Amino acid sequence: MEHAVSSGQAGSASQEVRHVGVMRAFSWLEKGWDDLISNPIPSLSHGLILMAMGWLIIVICSTQIELLSLAVSGYELVGQIFGAGFYALSSLRANGQIAGFDDSLVAAMINIGSLARLVGILAIIAVVWGVVSSALFRQFFGDDMPEVQISFYRTIVDWQDSGFFMRYVASGAILAVIAFAIAAVSAPMLFDRGGSTRHAINISVKAVARNPLTMAIWAAIIVVLTAIGFATFMAGLIVTLPLFGHATWHAYKDLVS
Repeated sequence: MEHAVSSGQAGSASQEVRHVGVMRAFSWLEKGWDDLISNPIPSLSHGLILMAMGWLIIVICSTQIELLSLAVSGYELVGQIFGAGFYALSSLRANGQIAGFDDSLVAAMINIGSLARLVGILAIIAVVWGVVSSALFRQFFGDDMPEVQISFYRTIVDWQDSGFFMRYVASGAILAVIAFAIAAVSAPMLFDRGGSTRHAINISVKAVARNPLTMAIWAAIIVVLTAIGFATFMAGLIVTLPLFGHATWHAYKDLVS
């Protein structure tokens, strides 16, 4: 059974945040996969472009591990604005239209300003994480930072200082939860309706708070999809990013009436 909680903001239409089943995240994933395979060329084209952008960012920032950490987190967070192409394809398909790559680009640009403001907020979180990450690594290594491979081995694999690893993971987890709550449904909502970025964030936070277990499962799925993408030297992102983007659209449509 589904329930709805009304929430609103002066000057904007009342919105409803639904309570959905705990396992609903798998339904979003299934619907996202249906969108992907029903019109694969534009979806995979967007995925290929995003994968290439990710490779470029990683190459530029691969000289220092703290920069690499900032690049990965920033890529994941700021990449919300590029999800508009997937939202557009899912939305057009729901209306009975099979759209091409150009159609998805045109549709994605409609509320680009509202999405850009959200990306600005997420970019601030990414920068904060970069500062925290850099401070933790420099506290561990001092000013003489070793190469990325050595840094990764000593802090993650070798566990010379488990305290560092726990602080690093805890700091990242806190910021990741904040970013997830802010962006869970706000990005597709802003694409769909435009309007106030603050209001969309408010709705997103309410949706996460209203469905904590469901959204925790959804977050875990996102982590797995992201890990698969990076474990395949980012080639897997060509598929996992479209899958995640389409599924996010269905999460939004399910959670916000």
